Formats: sequence, structure tokens, C-alpha cells
Amino acid sequence: MLKPALESAQLQFIKRLKDLIPSNHSLADVMADLLQVSNDSAYRRIRGDTSLTLDEVAILCKHFNITLDTANSEFKGSVTFRYRPLGRKEDAFEDYFESVLTDLKQIKAFPKKEIIYSAEDIPVFHYYQFPELTAFKIFYWTKSVLNLPNFEGKKFSPEKISQHLIRLAREVFDTYVTIPSTEIWNGETISGMLKSIEFYWESGLFADKDIALKVIAQLSEMLRYVQRQAEHSSKFIPGEGKLNAEFENNFQLYNSEVMIGNNCILVLAENFRANYLSYHTFNSMVTTNPEYCQETEDWLKNLIRKSVLMSGVAEKQRYRFFKDAQEAIDKLKAKIQ
Repeated sequence: MLKPALESAQLQFIKRLKDLIPSNHSLADVMADLLQVSNDSAYRRIRGDTSLTLDEVAILCKHFNITLDTANSEFKGSVTFRYRPLGRKEDAFEDYFESVLTDLKQIKAFPKKEIIYSAEDIPVFHYYQFPELTAFKIFYWTKSVLNLPNFEGKKFSPEKISQHLIRLAREVFDTYVTIPSTEIWNGETISGMLKSIEFYWESGLFADKDIALKVIAQLSEMLRYVQRQAEHSSKFIPGEGKLNAEFENNFQLYNSEVMIGNNCILVLAENFRANYLSYHTFNSMVTTNPEYCQETEDWLKNLIRKSVLMSGVAEKQRYRFFKDAQEAIDKLKAKIQ
């Protein structure tokens, strides 16, 4: 039998694991599979009758993408973040997209789930429905952020990026569409992308003018798509003739006059919370620390209360916001033409 102090720590850890799986899944089945033990042995660990070994805790933490500070009150005030190391290889983005896709699929598996996204920049998921726009983002990240030597001296054209990556990005978008979300934008949310395009044009980093104009055209189309989503308060797959009933009322868009400061994503799923913070322009680090996620949720809800709803019947607010955005795009388009 475990000593009381150890039992308390282990049972806190087990309780956290229960929060991290959908209610229609069995923790005993998951543990038995991961630890290569019988279901009876798994139940003894869940009850606290058998101590988890350090190796077993490591296996469980890795599988559930958590650290001990997220599962033990003794670590209160300490927050550990995981991150996706990209390295300096051209194939790094394959692992990046696969990792994002895995996270989204895990979120989707919960019966109740929501993503709240405070967007200093346009949420990257929206780009991934447009091939040339996706290719430009990946090329920009690879050349101008990661500074990979193989991209030195190269100019952007869509064929520089593999179709495999474009398809992976599209799968990320298709999965994001199925998850209810609230996005908080402000007047500067689109400026980062416009500045990136303008910088590449002025630096001669587009292979030709038509490619630059194609990227701008797809950015404009993407914003019209977001505007239509906001109008219907629902996500949908572009090109479909009608809205999918599965996605009905799963999208809310707000305009904040308060400076957002950083891209922040909060995942809410049953008893599970995860907070993603952007770093290095496009990458993210994540924590499931309950106290930190609760503070983030409180901050985001306060930000929403001080923001203007642009979804549903808020036609005037929505029209003004996207009219200003399209005018900024048209200004850059005229400069390039």
C-alpha cells in the first residue's frame, strides 16, 4: 500500500489523466496498453494500490503531453511549457504540421470542445485552404524566419514548396473547421501578413509580379471567406454549395480595441484545458497547467467582454471591419501593379 503522501501525489496525477481523455474512453484500457500491463494491474495503479514507477510516469506524461507540474498541487506557481523544436532542416515542417494535426484530432475527439484564439496575426488555419497562400507562408517561415541555407538567394514561387506540405496544411484546416471556435481579432490582425507581402515585393523576393498578385488575391478571398463565416456564425468548407449542419453555430468572431499583444490559443474540452502561446513567429509552446489555463481563460473572457461581436446579426460592425481590411489589401495591390 502506498504511503499517504505518495498516494496523494499519485492520485492527483491519475485524476489529471482522467481529465485528459474523452468521457467515452477508459483510462484503464489506455494505461494497460501504454504500460504493457494487464487491466487489473492498471486498475491497481489507478486506485493507488500499486505505485507508479518513474519510468511509467514518464511514459504517461509523454503520451498525454503533460508535465508533473500540471498534475500536482505541490508545483503551484511553477509552469512548464512543451514546444515543437523545428531545427534547421527543410523537412521540419512535415513534423510541424503532423504535430498540429495530431493535437487537433485529439481535441476533436472530445464530445464538448472549444478553441478560443486571440489573434495578433490572422489565425494560421485560415491560410491553409489556399495553396499559393499556404506556400507563401511556408516559404516566408523557411527563408526569412528559420534562414535555412538552401533557401538563400531563392525567390518565391509556389512550386518551391512540396505538394505534400500543402496537402498536410489543408488537412489541418479541414480539421480546424470541425471544432467550435471563438476568434478575437483587432485592427492590426491583418497588418503582419500585408507587411510580409510588401517586404518581399520591395526586396525583389517574388519570382514575378503575377505571383505576388496571386498571393494578394488569395488573401482577399480568404478574408471574404472569414467574413461569410462570421455572417453565418458557422464554419464551412469553401466551395460547398451549402453550410454543413455539423458546423452550425460553431464560430464567433470579435473585434477588440484592446491591444492583444500575442497569439494565444486556449483549448477547452470537458475537464481538459491547454494553452498554446506563439513564439518564433509561427511556432507554439503549450502547457496544460490548470491554474495557468484558468487565468488565461479569465483573461480571454474579459477580453471578449470588452470586444465588439462581429458574428451573426452584427452586420454593421462586420462590414466596417472587413471593408477596412479589403481597402488595405487594395492599396498594396495598386502599389504592386
